[in-house]
Amino acid sequence: MTTCTTPEKAFAQRTRNTAVALATVLLSAGWMAPAAAAPVDDAQFLLVGGTVSGDVTVLRVEPSGGLTKVGQTPVGLGILSLALAPDGHAVYVSQAAEQQVTGYRIDNAGALRPIPGAEVEIDGGAPVTSTLSADGTLLFVAVGGVPGHIRTYAVDPTGALTHTASISVPGFSAIPMIRIDPDGRFLRFVSPFDSLVSSFAIGLNGELTSIGAPVSGGMLPVNPGYTPDGRFVYVSNEMGGNISGYAIGTDGHLTPTPGSPYASGLMPHGAEVTADGKRVYVPVVAGGGVAGYSNAADGALTPLAGSPYPAPSGSGPGTVVLSDDERHVYAADVLTTGVTTRVHTFDVQPDGTLTRSALPSVDTGTILGDGPIMVLTP
Repeated sequence: MTTCTTPEKAFAQRTRNTAVALATVLLSAGWMAPAAAAPVDDAQFLLVGGTVSGDVTVLRVEPSGGLTKVGQTPVGLGILSLALAPDGHAVYVSQAAEQQVTGYRIDNAGALRPIPGAEVEIDGGAPVTSTLSADGTLLFVAVGGVPGHIRTYAVDPTGALTHTASISVPGFSAIPMIRIDPDGRFLRFVSPFDSLVSSFAIGLNGELTSIGAPVSGGMLPVNPGYTPDGRFVYVSNEMGGNISGYAIGTDGHLTPTPGSPYASGLMPHGAEVTADGKRVYVPVVAGGGVAGYSNAADGALTPLAGSPYPAPSGSGPGTVVLSDDERHVYAADVLTTGVTTRVHTFDVQPDGTLTRSALPSVDTGTILGDGPIMVLTP
């Protein structure tokens, strides 16, 4: 991540930042073993991946909304996304540097246990992001390359993976990001260096079919986020300092929302939308906080009063997740002066504005969490 003005320079700076963080890892004492914790049948967990440290930290969500670290599991270098199963009992971790995807079972104590048959090697490029179908029976993996491609895996009842199909996506897709629409009919493939958003219809067996020419995004588009009703999708333009909004047609085609793109602050990442679709929250890495918006019926965004909302000094939030009761927004660093990623908590006020919570920030111990690397179990 960087504040330069071209995608090529952004990629170079990202590489330099990764090298510095990797040196820190190599000088450290070693991996932290998962911490022991008493099983809690109804426990809820927040999982955070470390791109450079190559591990996943599990935080328990307390009744107060506070977070307690319960374990940290080494996985593999280059973690750029976590794909959580709909039931919250399994997570699939994409490891770009290792060129593999690994599935883990999440037990009641928050420990991660490898799923037999769920470690797959990826040929022809680095797996960047992955996403699961609404019923959890299909895993789609976006693989970087020229061209990039999408690999489809069937997920059996045990969580094991079987490769079933692949499709190429024309262009220079070095760090592609994918998401599935809430209704499960369409998949979106965001290519940052091409500034394009490609759309595919999902067939009965997970086959993908292009539904038209890609639409133009902004400068270095990343991490699409949806309204829960599936009417709108928002794509953060990392180098543009804004967010592109699209209305989703019944046939899956995308149309810009009125006034799009919307100013956000420096280096926006992703979007989290409330259950009623009326509020949108976007982390702004270089801006050091979280931007908040009200969402009109036509999908147009208007900044909330006081937005963006600052995180603690030295923080650079890159991923946000809403708590189930929508009383809190959790924001995980992607860049920080403290080296290791912290998760900061904001309180959501009745009008949707955010204030820094009295709940403390929690150090995950992971390093440089880039991409959609934070998920919350049901």
